[in-house]
Amino acid sequence: MTPVLIAQRVVMVALPFVCMYLIVLTVMQFTQTTEPQKPMARIPSVKVLYWNWFRGAPQIAIDTEEQLGQLEDAKINAILLGVMIAGDASSATLKFNGKPEAVYHKGDNLGSNTSLVEIEPYRIVVKQNGINRQVLMKKPDAIMTSEEASSDQSAEENGFALANMFGAVPVNIGGNSGLKMNNLSDEIKILADIQEGDVVMQVDGLSIQSLLEDPTKWMSYSGSSSLPVTVIRQGQEEIIYVNAASLSAKMLPKLGLSQ
Repeated sequence: MTPVLIAQRVVMVALPFVCMYLIVLTVMQFTQTTEPQKPMARIPSVKVLYWNWFRGAPQIAIDTEEQLGQLEDAKINAILLGVMIAGDASSATLKFNGKPEAVYHKGDNLGSNTSLVEIEPYRIVVKQNGINRQVLMKKPDAIMTSEEASSDQSAEENGFALANMFGAVPVNIGGNSGLKMNNLSDEIKILADIQEGDVVMQVDGLSIQSLLEDPTKWMSYSGSSSLPVTVIRQGQEEIIYVNAASLSAKMLPKLGLSQ
């Protein structure tokens, strides 16, 4: 018997078994019980900002979503000028009518049956008569018209005031600190070539972090009519030139400084 005939007979014998195997697989595929797939739980995305405003404060990850939900406005005769998020060391700057602005921490008493229970970006949560209520941050353009700051104001409080003047939100780009400009007043737009959404990274080569840590450094720029400022604008790094003399005349009194 030739090899060709042997191969043909082997194929003829094996073919029925192969066909039977395929039939069984097909039947099993249509008859097996399939458990309906459960929807996969979606992990909510959280917008996180990183910043370190002042020396000695550790870098903190901030969840900008409100942690305690929507709350009614508190009945309190005070304005929230700024907040610093730094874990247990977080603080808020408040100004009560007829009193100079002051820094408060969680647990501090703010008045009759009112205590500070939480500090979040753009607001604080107070407990009044056992009920949580909120105090939202004052608009930056209104802060520009606030009373002149006292001369003994600390550098940390000055850093709050400087950032709040520009409606600034601290951000981190490529490992470097910056200030994103939001809700700019018309006055600031006229005095400086700053646009909504600009992220200021450097002033005359000085990092924005250094300027926030010690706003008195701004005094050295008060005579410049063409101050180079490095910004990220629409994703591109640009250098704009600011009339610091005019801007300083408006800013320094708000920081309790003089030219």
